[in-house]
Amino acid sequence: MTKQEALKLADGSVNKLARLLKISHAAVSSWDDKKIPELREYQLKEIAQQRNQQQELTAWAYYHSRPMQ
Repeated sequence: MTKQEALKLADGSVNKLARLLKISHAAVSSWDDKKIPELREYQLKEIAQQRNQQQELTAWAYYHSRPMQ
């Protein structure tokens, strides 16, 4: 995963990405642009997967809460 791909998960913000991973701004800033550390990539993939599951659950709940027509 590139640094830009990782930043997309945090609205392009180094600060938000650092908070998301519970690391310092300096740590994120020191990452190579072409490949982030493997552990951080794993963490971000887990976070993205959880977000997708939450969105699917929200959509399912919305769909099933509508009155039948």
